[in-house]
Order: sequence, then C-alpha cells, then structure tokens
Amino acid sequence: MGEFYTTSDAHQIVTDVKQPQRKAIQVDAIVAGGGIAGSSLFRYLAQAGYKPLLINAQRGGSWRNIAAGRPAFSLPALADMAEHNLEIYKELQQIGQIDLHLIRYVNFAHDNDTYRSLEASMAWSDAYMVESKDFRKEISPHFNPNCHTYSHALITRNCWQATPGKTIDLIRHIGTEKGGVVLEDYTLVDVRKEGDTYIVLVHTHENQYAEYHTNLFINALGAEGAEFARKLGIETGIYPVRHQAFITRRLPMLGKDGHNLDMLIDRRKNKAFSAVYGQQFAETGQIIGCASPIVDPQDAGKNLKINTEEFIRIISEVFIEWLPNLSGAGFQAIWGGYYVEPRYIVDPTHGLFIGMRGHGFMMSQYIAKLYVDVLQGKPVPEYFKEMGLSGKGLSELSFK
Repeated sequence: MGEFYTTSDAHQIVTDVKQPQRKAIQVDAIVAGGGIAGSSLFRYLAQAGYKPLLINAQRGGSWRNIAAGRPAFSLPALADMAEHNLEIYKELQQIGQIDLHLIRYVNFAHDNDTYRSLEASMAWSDAYMVESKDFRKEISPHFNPNCHTYSHALITRNCWQATPGKTIDLIRHIGTEKGGVVLEDYTLVDVRKEGDTYIVLVHTHENQYAEYHTNLFINALGAEGAEFARKLGIETGIYPVRHQAFITRRLPMLGKDGHNLDMLIDRRKNKAFSAVYGQQFAETGQIIGCASPIVDPQDAGKNLKINTEEFIRIISEVFIEWLPNLSGAGFQAIWGGYYVEPRYIVDPTHGLFIGMRGHGFMMSQYIAKLYVDVLQGKPVPEYFKEMGLSGKGLSELSFK
C-alpha cells in the first residue's frame, strides 16, 4: 500500500512468526550483490583484512555478460581504468585459468560525428584507423565487400576476453582464502542504519531469516541498487534497462589471419537499438553479442519482453551485413538481463558501488581496488571522486 500512499515512516519488515527469535550476528563488512563488482569488492576487502560477507542471490548478472573488455573510451579516465583492469586480468590468468585472450576492438564509423570521436580517442589509446577498402585485410577475410554502410573503422589494440564464470569464481576464491565468506542464494530483504551500525536482514537458502550487524555495508546490487539505497535515505537516480544477448553454435575462426573474430560494434541508432556488437570466443569459436536498446527512463521499470523478434532481427541484419556467411549460423541461446543507467556511482562514504552501465566486466576490478584503497586512507586518482554520489560523474557518450 505504501507504493500508493507514502508516509515518512519506513516500511516494517515482518518475517515468519514461527521462526525462533533470531540473533544478531556481528561482522566486519558486508557486500550486497555478487556480480563482478561485488565479487571484486569482496576480494579486495578480504585481502585488506576485513573478513567480509558476500550476500548474493541468483549468482549475479555478470555470469552471463559478453565477456569482453576494452580501453576504447571517449574519456581518458575511463581508458585508464580499463587499462588497469587488463593488468588485473593478466594477474588472474597467472593464478588460475580464466581463458584470457587479447583481442582488438573494431569500432565502425558510419557518419562524420562518429569518425571524429573515434579519431580523437586515438590520442590516449593504442589504436589505428582503417578505410573500408581494407576491411577484408584488417578485420576479416570474410567481411562483406558490398557493405557500404561504413567509411572507416577504428581498431583498438589491448582489448581482451575472458570467461565470466571462471573469472568470478577465481575472484571469490581469492577472497575466501583470505577470510571472506560467500553466502550464495541469500536474498537481501532489508537494510537500515542505527547510529554507525547497519542492520541487514537476509533470507537464507534454508528458508530462514538472519540478521547481521556491521559498520561497513556496501551496496553492489546492480538493478536493485536504487531500491536498497532508498531504504537508507539515498536517492541515486539510477534505473535498470533490460538488455538482450545471444550466443551462436561453434563456428570456424572468422577473424584476421585465421584468429577469432575481434569485437565488432556498430553504433547506429537503428530499429529501436543504439548499438549492435559482438565477438568470437577464442576457446570455442562461438560468437556472443548484444544490441543496446534505446529506452527512456520512464519505460525502464516495465516488465519488458525478452527474446523479442525485434532483437533477433537487428542482430541478424547487422551480423550478416558484416559477414554474409553467418546467414547459416545457428543460435545456441538467447537471453535477457538488466544493466543500470545513467552513471557509475562509486562512493565509499555512502556505501555505494552501483550503476556500472554494462561496463562492470571491463571496469569493476580496478574500481573495487581503488574503493578499498580509499577505505584504508591510501591515495587514489583524482577521477575517483567524480564517481561519487555528489560528483559530476564520468559520462561516456561516444563509446558507451
């Protein structure tokens, strides 16, 4: 009822009256949300000696993302964070197998504005521009010679791919080795603050309720982040956007010189989508990709359809326009999830690590490291403050 008639009083959570009186469990730190952002926080908090709890339900949205990272951004700060993330991925590959492979990022220029944005980014990235006549040589020998949609493509080096599940498993393993505890299939029900203490109510995988008390609570909940921030009196302005993705069956390697196809992206606004992109896995030969929807904030909370015909049509159109022989490729799976707009909010003062805009796989690990550095009083780059709740944000437009 409170959704229709609001009061100044907080909602009261009533749990199962048959359950024996629960005890408050005191812990050093709690991270709510076990995607790659929350799991990375869990790792670095544990390595710093906090003995954190990671509360997570449904294994986190990052397990099914498209597994790629790149330093190609319109802002030097974002490019810098991505490059540091790559170093962390290389470190993880030395610790355990996460299927890390260096790839390239091929960003097509379809108009003058896009071309100028791509050209400007070359000042702070390892990239080069190619003309359309060289696409078959520089991108794929299978590229459509009759495709006249693009004038140029910017090819950025030092991009990467890795298997999401293996990456998150390894990150969490490092955290548990250092004293952290993962509470999987635990659902956050409520959080409130009394003085300096956060009181966190969760529903366990045993269908019971547990109450934890901590002085350090970090909200890394992704699509639910705004809801639980609001319980603490914090308005974030973020909102979830439904996102669809696909993966094909195994294919021959289709990229340059017999390698896997690099990440290709078309940023045209086309048929209710603002970008179509995908890459080929070096491990399996499968192509995995997405199409970003053009969604207004007022539509974001609706129960939107997934696996829509519009999505399947646009990815088929663009990928076959790139590589005509993909017309015979079969889908293995098509799925949907949420990412969060419109900006990163990374704020240790307010316990927030949300709004990653679909950039979590390429950004979160280094940002989590900086987050814990701030908690320990260590110096961090100046741009970290811009991601705070009251900061101006790091607004990515050309290379969203």
